[in-house]
Formats: sequence, structure tokens, C-alpha cells
Amino acid sequence: MKRLLTLILACILISIASSSMAKPAAEEFRNKEYDYSSIKSVLALPVMYEITIPPNEPFLDDSVQQRWRELTSQEKGGFSFLVKTPEQIIERDDFVKGTGPSEKTGRDKTAEKALSLSPEYTDAILSATVTKCAYTTVHHPQEVVWDTRYENRSVYVNGKWETRSVPISYQKIKPAWDETSALGAVRLELRNSRDNTLIYGVNVTASTAEDLFTPLPTLTRHITNVVENAVKRVPKK
Repeated sequence: MKRLLTLILACILISIASSSMAKPAAEEFRNKEYDYSSIKSVLALPVMYEITIPPNEPFLDDSVQQRWRELTSQEKGGFSFLVKTPEQIIERDDFVKGTGPSEKTGRDKTAEKALSLSPEYTDAILSATVTKCAYTTVHHPQEVVWDTRYENRSVYVNGKWETRSVPISYQKIKPAWDETSALGAVRLELRNSRDNTLIYGVNVTASTAEDLFTPLPTLTRHITNVVENAVKRVPKK
């Protein structure tokens, strides 16, 4: 029973330690001189990249863009302002100017055009940029550690000898090992659409390693989670 309790306690401690290591680190900025309530509409640009997407993660961009659209949608975002996609900005411009529907272009061209029109139709621009996306490996050298084993020993209890399981501390050599982690970082910015003033910014960095209960995540899953963490930090008012 003691061995079982010890094992359960060790698992809990490992789980807690792993969770704390995986906790994202965030550097935030909020412009205290900016009237947040003045933001009525925002253009949400597609996620951008300062890194090269690993070739063995073929659906990373699709997954990240899809999650970004979900998180910034009016239904799920919970923002105090109205969120517009690049397509919606262009459609609005076509309607206002009385022109026919604009020719369909690729994602980047559409975003560029919407960005140029944003001062006319929005108050701010919301962007997210992936700045880190890779697996990192840390080598842990061999070391001597303390451990515990249980042995049956004769102990004198209440005036008589009894055989009981007794914990025995001992030292052992822990072999060298490599720890691989998924590393990701996302920079999110909310800027004024007319003068590019930074209203809010956050840089979220997270490193997640394999633990007793959780396998090493794919970079696709990891970056998607970091994007989600960044979006949820955007002030609601």
C-alpha cells in the first residue's frame, strides 16, 4: 500500500511539474493613453510567419489559420468591437463605391488590399505572427540521484518483533538523457488603422515536453495552442 501511495504521489508531482514547465510566458503591452472604447471595428489579418514552416508539418498553416478565424470570429471572440475579415472589407468597399465584385485573389493579395482600405472602414488592425516554431533538444548528463526502495525488516513494535516493509534510501546513477520540447512563439498586435499606433501587444512563448501522461505534441498542435493563448489575452474592454 505504501509503495502504491508513493507512486501515486510521485505521478502527481511529475504532472504538476510538467504543467508548470509548459505554462506559456507572456510579455504584454497596453497603451494606457488609448481609449479602448473608441474601437468599434477591427480588421483581422491572416496569421503571418517570420519562420519557415517545417516541411514535415504540411497542415500547420491550414490548422493555424482555421483556428485563428474561429477565435477572432464575432461569435467566439467575445470582443467589444466588430471583427471584419479582409474579404468583408473588400466587399464593403465594392458596395460603397458601387463597383462590381472585385476579382478574386490569393490570401496575401486580399489581405494587402484590405489593409490599404482599413483606414476607411475600421478603427484598428489585429495581427498575429509566428516567430518561433521548432523542436529543441536539451542534453542532461549522467548524475547521481537519491531513490527509495522498500525492504522487509524485523522491527520491534509494542514489545514484540514484527516484519514490516521499511523504506530504504539509496543512491543510484541516472543515465544521461535527451529532452525534446516543442517550442513556439506568437506575437499578437492590435494597432490603430490610421496611424499604426500600438494599442495592445503580447508576445507568447511556450515550450512543451513529453511527460508521463502526455506525448510530445506536433508543432501544428503546439503553434495552434500558442495562437489560442495569445488571442485569449486580448482585452475585452
